[in-house]
Amino acid sequence: MDVTTLDGRAYAKFLTAGSYFLRKYRQVLNDLNVFPVPDGDTGTNMYLTCRQAALEAGKLHDRSLADVAAAAAQGALMGARGNSGVIISQMLRGFAHHVRHRSEIDTFMLATGMREAVSAAKQALVKVVDGTIISVADAAADSAYHLSLHEPDFYRFLSGVLRSANEALDRTPEQLPVLKEAGVVDSGGAGFVYFLEGVLRFLPDIKIRSTAFPRRPVRHRVFTPHQIVGENKYCTEFILERATCSTGELREALQSRGDSLIVAGLEPTIKVHVHTDSPEGVQAVAGKFGELTRVKVDNMEQQHNVLLVDKPAVSHSVVALVPGPGFEQIVKELGVEVTLDGSHNPSVREIVLAINKCLSDTVYLFVNDKNATLAAQEAAKLSGRMVQVLATNDIVGGIAGLFALRAAQGDNAAAIVLSAAARTGSAQVFFAGKDATVGGTTVLRGKPAAASNGALYAGGSLGEAATAALSAMGAPNGGLITVYYGGAQKERDAQRLADDLRVAFPQADVEYYYGGQKNAEFWVSLDE
Repeated sequence: MDVTTLDGRAYAKFLTAGSYFLRKYRQVLNDLNVFPVPDGDTGTNMYLTCRQAALEAGKLHDRSLADVAAAAAQGALMGARGNSGVIISQMLRGFAHHVRHRSEIDTFMLATGMREAVSAAKQALVKVVDGTIISVADAAADSAYHLSLHEPDFYRFLSGVLRSANEALDRTPEQLPVLKEAGVVDSGGAGFVYFLEGVLRFLPDIKIRSTAFPRRPVRHRVFTPHQIVGENKYCTEFILERATCSTGELREALQSRGDSLIVAGLEPTIKVHVHTDSPEGVQAVAGKFGELTRVKVDNMEQQHNVLLVDKPAVSHSVVALVPGPGFEQIVKELGVEVTLDGSHNPSVREIVLAINKCLSDTVYLFVNDKNATLAAQEAAKLSGRMVQVLATNDIVGGIAGLFALRAAQGDNAAAIVLSAAARTGSAQVFFAGKDATVGGTTVLRGKPAAASNGALYAGGSLGEAATAALSAMGAPNGGLITVYYGGAQKERDAQRLADDLRVAFPQADVEYYYGGQKNAEFWVSLDE
């Protein structure tokens, strides 16, 4: 498939890719879930809904885009679970309607299809709330439209859309007070972002890579006493088959029976989701208009209480030294509880204080700077906690170790973390502070240079120095290159470097993030 068109086969793959990312991060999304009720199931519901859409689309993957989109929409409707799942199903229905006569589309048609998708989701809701998945999807659709006017390439187009969706997601706590209170972004909006990232990672001719930093709650305890389920504690869902009414008529009949009401689909098959104190009453009213199937009733108060009792029991806490504010945000999203400013070597006392802020008696301490290892070891002895000092050499290795820690279990967790950190190649890219010669390579003061694993690399520009270091790491053979910008560099500089590295290493994927470090212009890493 050409990267400037989207056909039925590609759309089916995109749905599979998006649902894969939702499965991968469903527990992260469950942990973020506080709205409309804190029942901790948003990630699971979104994944199961999208999975059903992907399965139905896959059955017709060799057909036209119109046929595949219609199958996906029907699959999502029948398999929709929870608020977020039903909203996703309506987005897919709106998109399917938009492409109903198309065998393939370009970026402009995808953008206008996204607008119709959001419109369909809004129509299914009794009340649209700012700071939810609708806000994020709306921002993504607006960005898509403006980008599509001049960008025909799906990779660059979706990269821009994803960036706008992320920015909208970051705004959700300011739009919805309950999110700000809990210290989280909206879980449905985060799921939408993960879905988009999954699609982007699985574009044709793009290697399957995961670089999303999960959006963990800022606080470990997400659920607070003020976030209660309320009287309408039963999440009630069903399909109304052979419906004799319209969605509008059914919505009006059920509106007084609860809240979070969504009536979706088209007669004769209508999907209903509602939070109510009387599931039987809701079913009795709807039953007058057709046959109820796939009835599901969950007690959200029970679900919430389980989360309140069980969730905060943590097996371990994590402390990490970070060299900048961007890295601080990244590691917190990866589960770090307490951070320390690593732009200077922290004292033993500062490290002890950080350790003692942790909730758990078992603490993993990511050093992320070999110069701080001795101080960390002394602090571990003085803290009174069971501290495992993980002597990662730099922040890049620390991030790789944090990913590994999430999957590591038992007594060998530290070994797994250090092994993952050691496998990740990294280089610091900077302007030399003085004349130096290392291993036969000479750099002059003020000139671009890169340092990696004890070796020095020179270049006429920062990009050339970074390229030389990455070449030595094995980037010509492919892998994932990640650029973290700081120093005097801006996002446009990071984007320019990323573009140059894509040209230099066509077999590799390249991503960039804000690190905010003061001691280097860039950190670059290579994961094979």
